[in-house]
Amino acid sequence: MTFWLTSSMSACLSEGATMRAIRLVAYGDAIDGVEVHDLPEPPPPGPGEVLIQMCYAPVNVSDLMVVWGVYSWKPQPPEVLGNEGAGEVLAVGEGVTGLVPGMPVAVPFMARSWRERLVVPASLAVALPADADLQQSSMATINAVTASMLLDDYVDLQPGDAVVFNAGTSGLAQWLVGLARGRGLRAIALVRKEADIARVQAIGCEVVLVDEDGVASAPALRGLNVRLALDGVGGASARRLAELLAVGGSLVAYAAASHEPMEVSAQHLIFKRINVHGFFEGHPENASRVPGVLNRLKEFLRPNGIRQPVAAVYPMAQVKEAVAHALKGGKVLLSFGGDRQ
Repeated sequence: MTFWLTSSMSACLSEGATMRAIRLVAYGDAIDGVEVHDLPEPPPPGPGEVLIQMCYAPVNVSDLMVVWGVYSWKPQPPEVLGNEGAGEVLAVGEGVTGLVPGMPVAVPFMARSWRERLVVPASLAVALPADADLQQSSMATINAVTASMLLDDYVDLQPGDAVVFNAGTSGLAQWLVGLARGRGLRAIALVRKEADIARVQAIGCEVVLVDEDGVASAPALRGLNVRLALDGVGGASARRLAELLAVGGSLVAYAAASHEPMEVSAQHLIFKRINVHGFFEGHPENASRVPGVLNRLKEFLRPNGIRQPVAAVYPMAQVKEAVAHALKGGKVLLSFGGDRQ
């Protein structure tokens, strides 16, 4: 076996070397359920593999849902967490092409990225532009890819068609607005309160309305052909999205922030003939497409590309504080070191 070697990698290979990782230690409380542990350094990358130094990874709701035991996948503690992130290549194994030490990369989806270093299949790591923003890149594997799949998979949208979505201040909404604008689509965002309207308009969203009963009669919606509605909230908000859909439109649920069942009227199903779908990036047919989709989106990660707001960045040693912040709202990142920070 042969592999490229950096000075950082040489230090990692010293006998008995350890690194830090954030692991699930108990199910239940999201703060008490995670701890920083010392683990052995990963081995040198084998054929077709790459060793990555992590730089940033977000604290996503999906990460916390693992701690809460929501998913059917329930790893036996202690287990490393983290579904996405970005870093830089330290070493590559035999036969790897297109990746070299020092190159910025997005780690594979569901790579258990809350650790300082990890070895992954090179075919699943996505090489990023040299000037990519690694904080933004660390959040792209889920939000950017999900936004793209939601816009592509359910309706054959044409320029001039409209797409409506709730949770209009979210990071996913930033990508929906940016991608929709690039395709000539009309974006309609629903937000929780009046104070959020200007903030979402500032990112280029054409129509921004408060998510409340009666929104379907808003003058700004007249003449819009709403063919796709994207629900990340559930409850009554899902009903309001369905009310905005044109005949034959599609309502797609990708999250349920309210933790309430979707309210969808039988009248919309019967007389408007709307279609209702559920989306999960982790389903095998979606997860297998993640590297290809992210490759097509990575130019948006360069300066002046699509930006998700970051509320705070915490060193990994302060993971409990980071989780507490994330539970209160706002996108929180963990930092792991690396030359590009």
